Amino acid sequence: MTSILAALIGIALLVVAAWAVRLQWRVGPIALAAAALCVAFAYDSLVLGAGRLIGYGSTLEALSVPRFWIHAIAIPLLIPVVGVLVARLGVEQARSRNLALGLAALVAMLILIGVIVDGVRLDLAPKDAGDMERYINAAADGVSLPVIITVLALIVLGMAALRYAQFYLLMPAAILFLATSATASLIPWVGCAGFLVMMAAIVYAMKTVADREARDLERQET
Repeated sequence: MTSILAALIGIALLVVAAWAVRLQWRVGPIALAAAALCVAFAYDSLVLGAGRLIGYGSTLEALSVPRFWIHAIAIPLLIPVVGVLVARLGVEQARSRNLALGLAALVAMLILIGVIVDGVRLDLAPKDAGDMERYINAAADGVSLPVIITVLALIVLGMAALRYAQFYLLMPAAILFLATSATASLIPWVGCAGFLVMMAAIVYAMKTVADREARDLERQET
């Protein structure tokens, strides 16, 4: 059952990716960035879902390696995507050049740490989770520091969107993302669900940006 849940979440993430692509003409390249992250996280979920069918061995090992690179690179990239959306929702503080430079430096540092832990030092080890057959990184211990810092940054950005732009979804989605990340090593499909909730909230934020910017344009023309 856990394998099926992971696979279904992967399919749902691809649907969210398609939704993001449809918004590209309204919000610009940020939609394609979000869609790419959805596809990356969908790959993670689908490999977890297919593990039982493939079985342990060289094939599943080869498919599992990109999962850890996705964790290392794609998760920190959530920060600039959400940062751009929060700014476009109307949070003036998020448009600060100093904040942008600080977030860029933070993301670069998190990716570097992730690449070292989940890329360079990757040590694949088989580990069942329910009926799921998957490989974990034996060199990692619990939730990685880059993930924790990323989610905390998303919570702060979500709080800013709530307070200054009256957008309510990003903060609870980030809090749920934090909770699911803490249990993902024991219940992998829950971690996949956290990605789904976070990405759905991000794409809905993009739709809200598009709607608000369209209304602002209409007001300017009248």
